[in-house]
Amino acid sequence: MKLESQPASNTLLYVVTIVVGLVLMFLARDFSHAGTNVLSGFLLGCMLFGLGVLGMLIGETRSVELDEQHKRVVLDVKRRVGGSRQVVIPFGEIRSLGIGMQGKASSGSRFYDLVITSKNGKEVYLFGGCVFEGRMSRDWIENLKRQFEMAIERTS
Repeated sequence: MKLESQPASNTLLYVVTIVVGLVLMFLARDFSHAGTNVLSGFLLGCMLFGLGVLGMLIGETRSVELDEQHKRVVLDVKRRVGGSRQVVIPFGEIRSLGIGMQGKASSGSRFYDLVITSKNGKEVYLFGGCVFEGRMSRDWIENLKRQFEMAIERTS
């Protein structure tokens, strides 16, 4: 089983942030004659533009593979700038699987993550900050956790 992040969603967010920043900078470009509100709008535009560009540069995609044949979990992280890395976790090194959570339910932005805890105590968050289909559904993550647990039990 292989899961891949959807970089288009993040890229769209970065592009929208850049465009909003440029629009604010354009609308508030004459802050020398206006008051502090216009200067604030210009600086907000600069900040949004900078964050959007930074997100485009350091954005990453992830793929998570449950490799039952080789008895391992493979996490591939590819960045636009700075290369990529691969984390290979053999089934024998996995102590437990858990579910991590980010965000608040009250704001409607709760995301779940599958967390692998190795025998040496290191935690690996498989989804990180990337967009995966079903990541906002706790049921989907629990089902995924069960699939990982069953695969580990079958190969032990």
